[in-house]
Amino acid sequence: MVPVQQVFPLPSGMPLTTAAALPVNYLTAYFMLYFWGRLQAGEHVLIHGAGGGVGLAAVQLARLRHAEIYGTAAVSKHAFLHAQGVQHTIDYYHHDLPMVIHGLTGGRGLDMVLDPLGGRSFAQSYRMLAPLGRLLLFGASRMSPGLHRNLFAVFWHLLRMPRFHPLRLMNENKAVIGVHLGRLWDQTDLLREAMQALLQLYVQGQINPVIAQTFPLAAAPAAHRYLQERRNIGKVLLTIDA
Repeated sequence: MVPVQQVFPLPSGMPLTTAAALPVNYLTAYFMLYFWGRLQAGEHVLIHGAGGGVGLAAVQLARLRHAEIYGTAAVSKHAFLHAQGVQHTIDYYHHDLPMVIHGLTGGRGLDMVLDPLGGRSFAQSYRMLAPLGRLLLFGASRMSPGLHRNLFAVFWHLLRMPRFHPLRLMNENKAVIGVHLGRLWDQTDLLREAMQALLQLYVQGQINPVIAQTFPLAAAPAAHRYLQERRNIGKVLLTIDA
């Protein structure tokens, strides 16, 4: 049974796949950008994995606040991201990211970074923040064993996780915020208010989930492989035949 507080009427004309793609990705991005991050017009925000489900949700929401958007993604995804409103696309694996950001921002740094990577990326993202900058941590994808289950690599990234000392945070006027939507399910009123706001944005045509591909439930292993190979632009869904 689903609690009535967590049920919403489907907007007229919304496909079921869109309804499935919207809640988790957009709620995560909404809370990071609007609730914790308090994103303001003109601020500079870097979105790691901008071509993923949460990444594209964050791009669309940041665009509504007229932010200057930077996104890391494979080169094959850059044209699509530009069309979505990302002003600056960066190939994370073939560029010195801090140097690129330093040049693009004229040395001022970033107001916000959304980082789902983990390992040394957390420390690197923190260093790229300007004073009053906010680092939002919402995953640790580098801790996943991946296709070849390289547990040594997982342990290596774990060792490179930074520790954020309170005195350093105070002296540098920066914030580090951990985000886990699955730990907020008891915040019923807050989640309901955010979901209603997102549905209204959808009805107004201001946001629209990007669905990379759907797989039948029986092909779930293929869907996982598709994600692990980072081939998706947007959300990957499993469908259940009636």
